[in-house]
Amino acid sequence: MKAQDETARKSPQGSAQPHPTGAIIAQALLASAAVIGVIVVSLHLGSGGASWPLHGSGDAVSQANAELRAEQFATLAPLPLSPVPTSETAAALDGMQLEPSAKATLAESLATPPSAARTAVGSGPAPSATVATVASPKPLRLAWVTLWDTDAEDGDVVRLDSEGYSRTVTLAKKPVTFAVPVPQDGIIKVTGIRDGEGGGITVGLASGASQAVFPIMSVGQTLGLKVSFER
Repeated sequence: MKAQDETARKSPQGSAQPHPTGAIIAQALLASAAVIGVIVVSLHLGSGGASWPLHGSGDAVSQANAELRAEQFATLAPLPLSPVPTSETAAALDGMQLEPSAKATLAESLATPPSAARTAVGSGPAPSATVATVASPKPLRLAWVTLWDTDAEDGDVVRLDSEGYSRTVTLAKKPVTFAVPVPQDGIIKVTGIRDGEGGGITVGLASGASQAVFPIMSVGQTLGLKVSFER
C-alpha cells in the first residue's frame, strides 16, 4: 500500500510522462527554417532585389533584342581593321598558335611582293594547321581582331576564318585579341562550334576601336563580317 502511494505521488493519475524527443525535433526544424529564410532574404537584398541562381545559366537574349542584333548586323558598314605595326609582327606571329613551319611560312609570305604567288596559312591547334599556295594581287598584311562573349559567359565556342587562317576560340567576358591575315575578299567568317548552356551563341568582334555584335548564332551556322583595311 505504501508503494502504491509512492507511485501515485511520482506520476499523478498513474500516467507516463510525455517523451521530449518530438518537441526537440520540432524546435530544430523551426530553427533551420528560420536560418534558411534569413539566407534567402540576404541574397535577395544583396542582389538589388533579384534572387541569385544557385548555378550558372545560358544566354537569355529576348526576342526583341535578338531581332535588333540581326537587323543591325545586316546593315553594318565594313568594319575597319586595325593593322599590326611592323614592330609588333614577331609578337603577333607568336600569338597566332601556329606550328613552327606554318609560322615561318606566314612570316615569309608577309614579305612577298604583291604580284607574286604566296602562301596562305591555316591554323588552330598545331596538329590541324594547313598550308596552301595561292596567287594574291595584294601584299599579305596582319590585323588585330578581338573576340568576346556579349552575354552570359557559358562556354560558347566559335571558329574564325580569315585568308586561310583558322582559329577556334572559347568565348569569355574577358576579350581575347590576336592577329589574322587581312582577307583579300573583305570577309572574315565566324562559325558557331558550341552553344554553351543554351540560348544561342553570342559573339562580338572588334578591331581597334571598331566593333560588331553578331546575331544570335546556332551550332554550324557561318556568318561573314565585311571588313576594310587601309594602311
